Amino acid sequence: MDYKFLSQTYGQAYDSEAGPWNLSLANKYLEYMFTRFFEENFKVTKGDDICNIGIGAGYWDRYLSYQLKEGSLTSIDIDPLSCHQLRECLINEKNPNKVNIINSDIMLVENMAQQFEIITMVGSTRKEINLYDSVFEKIFSFLKNQGSLYYQTLDHRERKEDFISVCKKNGMKIENYLLDNSYGFRAQYWKAIKK
Repeated sequence: MDYKFLSQTYGQAYDSEAGPWNLSLANKYLEYMFTRFFEENFKVTKGDDICNIGIGAGYWDRYLSYQLKEGSLTSIDIDPLSCHQLRECLINEKNPNKVNIINSDIMLVENMAQQFEIITMVGSTRKEINLYDSVFEKIFSFLKNQGSLYYQTLDHRERKEDFISVCKKNGMKIENYLLDNSYGFRAQYWKAIKK
């Protein structure tokens, strides 16, 4: 286990640049809302497989791993450091759940060995990918029939109609939507189901 790496990574999360944001009430509120929307709208059942697109600091992936009931989590991120950090955190906390970490651009992931009951993509992930219709088409193809997508975006330019349109084109049904403008953010939360 790479304790030096973990120590440096954890320290960077609370350095003079990142610390004020990571410790702020606004950030804690966003983390709460990510979790609240998920728990109010998604039911993880025994054997469900979950996929998360975009690891970032790994908080969300670790949360999802503890929601598993004998299923698995697949976490995908283009950044090798994010993948390494998540892997080290899982080892350090002796996480007992089945987590598969894929270091790749989501658009280059071919022929997923499995399909998923739930896929999540939260925060700034979609904006960082810088694609819209094509990234959602790719993600929708990873869902089982009746599988659910949890999509949350902080992109203030993204219109509700954009996501509704891409869902309709790809046989997805919007089941729930929440717009939250707290703390000066325009956060949109979605649950869509593959018909």
